[in-house]
Amino acid sequence: MSYLSQIQVGKAEAARLRLRDTYAWHQQLWFAFPDRDGQRRSFLFRVDDKYELFRVLLLSAATPAPQGWGTWEVRRIADAFLAHDRYRFQVRANPTVKRVVWDKSAGFRKNGRRTGIYDANALRAWIEHKGQQSGFEVLECSAGPAIQSYFVKDARRGKHISVDFQGVLRVNDFATFEKAFHTGIGPAKAFGFGLLMLQPVA
Repeated sequence: MSYLSQIQVGKAEAARLRLRDTYAWHQQLWFAFPDRDGQRRSFLFRVDDKYELFRVLLLSAATPAPQGWGTWEVRRIADAFLAHDRYRFQVRANPTVKRVVWDKSAGFRKNGRRTGIYDANALRAWIEHKGQQSGFEVLECSAGPAIQSYFVKDARRGKHISVDFQGVLRVNDFATFEKAFHTGIGPAKAFGFGLLMLQPVA
């Protein structure tokens, strides 16, 4: 069982709440899930700038408690929604690869640091690989421009690469696909990445 919430927040209200980046949004959204201190995040989100306001999409395993800011609309996702073979999809992702370094004793290894992907062919290969890991095949796909997304966490400034993918996918492993829908695609999910938006294709 899962829930999709749409939250509309005016620009002035967002400024009052100091929602300056996606990490600040993440912290604010935690308040919609009270009594969960110490537990792992169980939601995905994305924030879209709609000129006069922000639109937040929030996918969660638990019903969120609407807060005293913004306009909240919460809907339960029907179980049958994830039973279709094909979907149009959109996902705002953080496409990266881990750097490889030379270790004399172990040979090549990954050191955990991530490098953003910018090349169009490499981006297509990245989303296709993520699809294979997530129980689906990418039939059609286009990628928007790579944008630098900045944030502040623990008084330190950081950045992510942000790319919007959209296209058509075909499910080939429903159990894996359902898990990916709930847990997200790619890294940096706490910063507004990875939420797979779906529309069934007849």
